[in-house]
Amino acid sequence: MAYVGIDGLLMSGINIVGVLGPKKNHTLYSDFKSFIINRGLNYIDYDELDEPQLIEKIRGLDVDVAVVCSFNYKIPKVLLDATKDGFINVHPSMLPKYRGGNPYSRVIMNGETETGVTIHFMNEEFDTGDIIAQKAYPIHSKATMGTIFNELNFLGIELLLKVLQSYEVQELPRIKQPEGNFVSGNSLSDSEIFVNYNKSAEEIERFVRALNPFILASTTFRGNPMKIMRAEVASDAFSIPHPAGTVSKIEDDKFFIATAKGLIVPTIIQFGSFFIGDSKDFIRIVNPKIGEEFK
Repeated sequence: MAYVGIDGLLMSGINIVGVLGPKKNHTLYSDFKSFIINRGLNYIDYDELDEPQLIEKIRGLDVDVAVVCSFNYKIPKVLLDATKDGFINVHPSMLPKYRGGNPYSRVIMNGETETGVTIHFMNEEFDTGDIIAQKAYPIHSKATMGTIFNELNFLGIELLLKVLQSYEVQELPRIKQPEGNFVSGNSLSDSEIFVNYNKSAEEIERFVRALNPFILASTTFRGNPMKIMRAEVASDAFSIPHPAGTVSKIEDDKFFIATAKGLIVPTIIQFGSFFIGDSKDFIRIVNPKIGEEFK
């Protein structure tokens, strides 16, 4: 979102007086810094967000408002207060639902039919500040993490530009977020990226889409790691029950894995470092047997 945001702001003629990127030990630090410098913008290096020299530098830039797109650090109050009208953030969900670093996956996993973007003022916590504007987005039945990510990036920047245009002529609205517990949009832990065959085939199919293409649903077969990039729910059921996670039927071009409810058919997979292919390739190369287990 940061890359899309910078170019969107530039093309709209917004006066960008400086850009803060990730910390120097972040894997994207060098790439993002080059991206900013190549666009002729003022890249601001720092070690900590509350260091006095950074705060003085921001104050010296006479910033009206700061814009945040995909920033993984909490911003301290001393930095929030270093601009005239604070910081506003682009968040890819309909707050207060799905606060956190990966609402893209969570909404698909949970079977939501709608998500969206929120522009909100920032405070010292993640995604809890006053709401300025929101726009809903319908989730397609075959949506993936990637398709939602791309759509919401552009939708979010479009809404941000409208907010900034409004800011130039009037004070922005501030709608307090309600208090309470709301469904989380937190990033997935390492243990959460594995397929749970004790769930239904429909839930697993959503899970596969929810991790495609940036994370990918993981499983193992014969001790080898395996990624499932695409899967479908079997339209037919078999009279012979099989334990969840085991191969229940094999055809010429597909194989079926039993779940707690229904059968899941992986269609695009990566098997260890051996190959990336379809289910027919898996059957031909690996030769799975009825009753073998995926873990």
